[in-house]
Amino acid sequence: MSQRQLRVAELIQREVSSALRQSWPTEAALITITVASVAPDLRQCRIGYAVSGDDAERKKARAFLKRVRTELRATVGGFLQMKHTPDLLFTEDDITGGVARVQALLDDMARKDRAANPPKAD
Repeated sequence: MSQRQLRVAELIQREVSSALRQSWPTEAALITITVASVAPDLRQCRIGYAVSGDDAERKKARAFLKRVRTELRATVGGFLQMKHTPDLLFTEDDITGGVARVQALLDDMARKDRAANPPKAD
């Protein structure tokens, strides 16, 4: 990824997160913008987001982001001042699922370690 792509992606990530907090504080309270990556031609930007909550909250967040996508694009376009404003594509990051899997693996390793090395009675 080129330096320009990285800079544009970072700016878009920051601006989308800020716009969500300022314009829709209650709807975006559980949404965290985690990553943004821009295509080499700077015409598309894939934005990763995570939602704190259950499946119902994720579904509401997905519908919300789909609904406000064009407004966010206009906000980003005014901020970036580029010839072509990138199209924003939102993809959900499953951070909580990954954390839960790692925690389960660590717990399993700890149980196996305790079974292999029982505590010594003094």
